[in-house]
Amino acid sequence: MNRFVHRRAASAVMSAALLVLAALPAGAQGAAPGAVAGPPAPLALIAQFAPFVLVFAIMYFMMIRPQQQKAAELGKLQAALAKGDRVLTQAGIYGTVVGVDEDKVVLRVDENVKLEFQRSTIVGRAGEAKK
Repeated sequence: MNRFVHRRAASAVMSAALLVLAALPAGAQGAAPGAVAGPPAPLALIAQFAPFVLVFAIMYFMMIRPQQQKAAELGKLQAALAKGDRVLTQAGIYGTVVGVDEDKVVLRVDENVKLEFQRSTIVGRAGEAKK
């Protein structure tokens, strides 16, 4: 599933959550006009904050967690680079790893053409299908 589908789904969830929040009553329920409201009961406080907790949980599982998982996967890929790996850079350059340093990678992009990149610019292996 690509990131646009995730954004569209997250947008739909946020819209639904806002509709639920808008439908909640703003004042005390069943209070007589002109009556002085006392402190809300603990159950009423929980009911007021439950939609916010629900929206945060949905956002966490739809947006934040997948991004963290993808970043961790990319970190593992960059740490495991070895000679002979065919990779893709952020600039869209495909190359074969011919040298690996602590923070640099040397790629052969053509016969007698070698380019040096930072490890962090490697975004994937060539030929891998994107999820």
